[in-house]
Amino acid sequence: MTTSRWRQAAALSGFGLLAAVTAWWGYRPEETPEAGNQSLAAPAYSLRSAVLEETGPDGRWRLHIETETASESAPGSREIDLQGVHAQYHPGSPDAWRLQAKQGHLPAGGHRLLLSGGVELEPVVRREIASPRISTTRLALDLEHERATTAAPVTIHFGPHDLGAIGLTADMKAGTLRLESALHGTFQH
Repeated sequence: MTTSRWRQAAALSGFGLLAAVTAWWGYRPEETPEAGNQSLAAPAYSLRSAVLEETGPDGRWRLHIETETASESAPGSREIDLQGVHAQYHPGSPDAWRLQAKQGHLPAGGHRLLLSGGVELEPVVRREIASPRISTTRLALDLEHERATTAAPVTIHFGPHDLGAIGLTADMKAGTLRLESALHGTFQH
């Protein structure tokens, strides 16, 4: 055998040995998760500049959410945490409402939207009289019953006037607000 053939044979043997060592080093038997070991669970997801949309049973748009971030609360929980929320409830219909908040949460099942931090709620279509704009620290939107509720302090801004109360229930479909504090009243737009 000539010197060049010895070199070729040595090089091929070296590559073969390197491949065998790499395969041996990279082989890891399947790990089975132990009880309570969350490190092997499916990862939660996180989205930036997300748009979430939902239709109602009638096929019409029910909810349109634009958010800076959307992330799963815990792996497999089907609960979604939102940051920088801008939403429309019943988008494209005459009874549409605009919502915004610093944070939001969509529990599993999709029947509620929970908002917190600088929450604002107002009708999309402006009426000839001053339409109300509601400000509060937290608000729960029940998508099935079309109601927004809070037990927190609220301010209702309409025209140059403000009305303060503690707690409210808003019937989103009928367009009525019921104040829940010691001062009881109904506001229709």
